[in-house]
Amino acid sequence: MSLDLLQKLSAWNLSRQSVKRAWSEWNYLVLDIETSGLDPKQDHIVSFGWVCIHKGVIELDTARHIVLDSAQIGDSVGIHMITDSDVQQQGKKQESVLRYLRHLLRERVLVMHHAPIELGFLKQAWQAEALPTFSANWLDTLAIERTKANRSQQPIQDGGFRLGACRERYRLPEYQGHDALTDALATAELLLAQIAYQGKDCRLHDLNQMGGGRVRFTTR
Repeated sequence: MSLDLLQKLSAWNLSRQSVKRAWSEWNYLVLDIETSGLDPKQDHIVSFGWVCIHKGVIELDTARHIVLDSAQIGDSVGIHMITDSDVQQQGKKQESVLRYLRHLLRERVLVMHHAPIELGFLKQAWQAEALPTFSANWLDTLAIERTKANRSQQPIQDGGFRLGACRERYRLPEYQGHDALTDALATAELLLAQIAYQGKDCRLHDLNQMGGGRVRFTTR
């Protein structure tokens, strides 16, 4: 049986299971990426931040903030507060970080706020490092919030779907500072608040319907 067919069967089986099983029966990895800009073809990843959710609880001992040794800081230091010294002292190879991330995502759903940006950079990095093809299921807390607003016919002002604005609607505290790990933690808390709003019977299937999908990372 080909690898392609195996991955399709795995996706089909996961889709079936997501209809039956409660959201808390799944594991999640909440990811944020700091970049030098917004264009994956011209800009690059500076750092990764992530934290895992297990049985509906954020596991703080899984929290990671990893700076890449290839990061070119320049004028972007004012955005993410990472310096050239941080890169030299703490920088990790992008390929190693992606391989580690792939390992963690084998049994977890990937969660992001505004998935198109993160997925675009991940796909570009995957191709650059020529890693084996890999598929993952994902949720986007921004898309979930937009669906919720549309269903309730609640008008949202410009900027109202930014992470901080979304958190404010659930009365979550404002975080000081801005780095990939802080934003990953903030997104994890937002996801749990969104799920609580949906009710105790919420399933992964319901979240997928509101703002989720499946992504395939390839070398092509």
